[in-house]
Amino acid sequence: MRATINLELEQPIKLPIQYNHIINGAILSCVQNVRGNDLISDDNFKKQMRNRDLYTFSKLQGRFTMDTTNKKITYHSGTNLLISSYEDKFLTSIVNSLVLRENIKILNQEIKIHNIETSLYSVKEEEIKVYTKSPITVYKLFKVEGKNKTCYYSPDEKEFSEIIRKNLINKYKLYYGNMPKDTRFFIEPLSRKKPKESVIIYNGIVIKAWSGEFVMRGASELLNLAYQSGIGAKNSQGFGCVERIEN
Repeated sequence: MRATINLELEQPIKLPIQYNHIINGAILSCVQNVRGNDLISDDNFKKQMRNRDLYTFSKLQGRFTMDTTNKKITYHSGTNLLISSYEDKFLTSIVNSLVLRENIKILNQEIKIHNIETSLYSVKEEEIKVYTKSPITVYKLFKVEGKNKTCYYSPDEKEFSEIIRKNLINKYKLYYGNMPKDTRFFIEPLSRKKPKESVIIYNGIVIKAWSGEFVMRGASELLNLAYQSGIGAKNSQGFGCVERIEN
């Protein structure tokens, strides 16, 4: 399930350039608000919170200006946020909360919601072309002289696709409690554009990630899981959100 939250900005909203953690906090506060209003039972709440890593969200989309000197970004009219989740109940609880509140709190600013558009589309094919709405990060952790070292992989390295495949299988096992019957998955950039590398700082941690257009092939169950919950690592921190490229 996916929900596009269209914001009604009465005045521009100014944020730090590195704002992923702020948006994630705003999303989770909506889940907590729902619990406080008894819209879901405690058991459902716990299940949804266990599944919270099966969601992702986009960068804020819309017209903006950048102040690199002060490391601020200002969004103007026509701004929206996409949230996508493999667990429909989790996202439904967020949408219900936002409908009741009629606003979303971002960095102590109450922003009015113009409307919310939802989609129940799921991937049935064995190939889908997508573009990133938030960059994809792929990495492995290694021990070097007793210390953890993070090695990031770019889309032109063979490890990139295989690590994503294994990550999806782990997600599937987490959600269903068993291995998928079909574990085929492959992702590569579309040839027309080279993915762009970016560096994001999340709560002081430096993360390398890539934006661009990609084609995913394989088992439709894994493709749908990737499309709904996000591609790569750190999805619930705002990485790996993609949208279909419609032919």
